[in-house]
Amino acid sequence: MINYNKKKITISVSIQKFKSKPDNWKTLTYKRYTISIEELIKLICQGHCICQNFKTASKTFGVKEKTIDNFDFADCVILDIDDTFLSINDFYLSLKDEHKPTIIYTTYSNIDNINNRFRLIYIFNEPIRSNEYYRGIANTIVYNIQKEIEGFDLKDKTCLNASQQFAGNGNDNIVYYYNDNIFCPTDFGIDEKYFSNSKSILRKERKNNIQTDLETPIGNSEFMKDFWSTSYKKNEEIFIRKYAEIYPFLEATPLPETDSDIPYILLPDNYVKIARYWYKEPLTKSDGTIVYKSHAVKLKPGHRRKLLYDGCLLRKIMLPKITVEHLLYCLVCERRYYVDNQDKVITNKILYQIAKDAWNDTERSIKPKKEKKQFVVNPKFCEKYGISKQAARNIAVKMLLDLQLKQLYDTKLSIKENLESLKNQGIKIGKSSLYNWVKSQKRQPTIETPENKPHVKSPP
Repeated sequence: MINYNKKKITISVSIQKFKSKPDNWKTLTYKRYTISIEELIKLICQGHCICQNFKTASKTFGVKEKTIDNFDFADCVILDIDDTFLSINDFYLSLKDEHKPTIIYTTYSNIDNINNRFRLIYIFNEPIRSNEYYRGIANTIVYNIQKEIEGFDLKDKTCLNASQQFAGNGNDNIVYYYNDNIFCPTDFGIDEKYFSNSKSILRKERKNNIQTDLETPIGNSEFMKDFWSTSYKKNEEIFIRKYAEIYPFLEATPLPETDSDIPYILLPDNYVKIARYWYKEPLTKSDGTIVYKSHAVKLKPGHRRKLLYDGCLLRKIMLPKITVEHLLYCLVCERRYYVDNQDKVITNKILYQIAKDAWNDTERSIKPKKEKKQFVVNPKFCEKYGISKQAARNIAVKMLLDLQLKQLYDTKLSIKENLESLKNQGIKIGKSSLYNWVKSQKRQPTIETPENKPHVKSPP
């Protein structure tokens, strides 16, 4: 970051000015100016609209020339912050000094602590000459804000393109702050080579640009080569299958190996898992009957990167010695199966950045939800005895309850007193059930086990 109070930027300013938000954006006419930060603020406060610079033959241009294909360059990145939970003052103070935007101002629609709306302007030391480069910087700025302001979400994604236009604020109640911060792309962790304005360099660097990162050691060069050559829905499935055994897709804490004659696998005390949500889709078969197919609810735009980052932190708890490659593999699987990425925003670059930052993150802690379940069904048991998961679960519940009662039941107390004691220890059992269990213990029956298989049917 550079502190340079005499910096001038080139930006397009509307000839028209407004006391309220423009009703018809199509009528605006823009002219290119090279001005200081103070002069830009003055124009914003007068109600002029602003946009980036576009290739035009005349001194003025309209919205028809303001397109991505016609984009010339930008000296700043502008972000629209809509309906956030922080006021402009709280938002500004929550950011690190080195990441505070050069200018921040409230929009016409802002109502403090009710409908917080404002804009951020980040002025850069060199022009941004491609929309891809612009989007890359804008996305990375948003990503850094999300790390500094928990729960922040950029709701208006249209501002990520260089073709967007923005209203000023000609109202007397405008609130704005500004400073001398002039940014370099590296201030936000952006690899300038990766976002080179030369498309040929971009293609060349895309495969190799981060493999020498000293803060994030990469042990498997072949894996990284395959990773960078894999694009969304192209060779992704091949990549996932190739490394499935080397880097298992972690969705929960790995469980211990359990004998096939035991219907349950006890969950460890530190057990954590990635939360999934499912819905059932009704499907009509050829004979008219309706069946239901389960689908995972995919992560939608606005929360994807934060949730993917949180998932990496959870995986560090699941497997404390997890590698960057393993995190990357899990992220590729997440993108494939659990992320709505139709807009193709979650690129390999984004995945790598998430994996790298999460792997290096030693400060942020995440509190996983306490797992309520005591066990999961042992699939080996189901396979061996040819029974359903539900049947195995029923057997497991009885076996575990029997073990708990044998450990906790006090023969010196009455059944009523034992019921109270068991309840205080979290054991749910009715009076009649406990009475029957006590009665069965006096008869000394054989304990229900898979060996005698009282509830296990042999396959036909």
